[in-house]
Amino acid sequence: MTFFVVSFAVSVGRGSGLCGAREGTLTVKSDPHQPPDGALPAAITLAVLYDRLAGRLLGAARTLGCPAVEAEDIVHDLFVSLARSGTPLEGVVDIEAYAFTGLRHAVARRRQALGLERVAIDRIARQREAEGRLVTPAAQPVDFADQRIERALARLPPAQREVVALKIDGGLSFAQIAVVTGVSINTAAGRYRYALEKLRVLLVVQSSDHSEVAR
Repeated sequence: MTFFVVSFAVSVGRGSGLCGAREGTLTVKSDPHQPPDGALPAAITLAVLYDRLAGRLLGAARTLGCPAVEAEDIVHDLFVSLARSGTPLEGVVDIEAYAFTGLRHAVARRRQALGLERVAIDRIARQREAEGRLVTPAAQPVDFADQRIERALARLPPAQREVVALKIDGGLSFAQIAVVTGVSINTAAGRYRYALEKLRVLLVVQSSDHSEVAR
């Protein structure tokens, strides 16, 4: 099996879920065999893994609360880290669970960093407000359906929101989610059921509130 270097530039539209461009260099193994659609090859390469999972990873990052640009950065950085680490993917038992575990850790690290950043931003905002120089951003048009879903997701407990992200956006089985989150399969399934019920109730309440406001 020979090695070669692939320079990649991802510039994808709505279909893949990634926007903008990302560049980098991956060292991958050549694979003359094309896997069937929807299947990951036995001798997985980073390039193939990116093509197959990037959109799902991005969706999971968004559901976990990352804005679009941050989600794209997290997914891109995840694959760059894999490339730099030189981890032999052939030895990974469940490559999808492995990738989503990496995403989970990356999102947690980003949240920690953003928490520190927001403290500084809030401090600056309070200072500017006191000085009378606070500028209010212009109102932007919003999609109320998407806004209601995001608000409902934000009100879920973190553990339930995480399972929703991995199940719906990631497309993982409960067995895989159990591996990623370190809980039992029954616990993962239970969190998912409770999350869906809470989402249903929250969306009904928000829809009713929006109807009252519109009158």
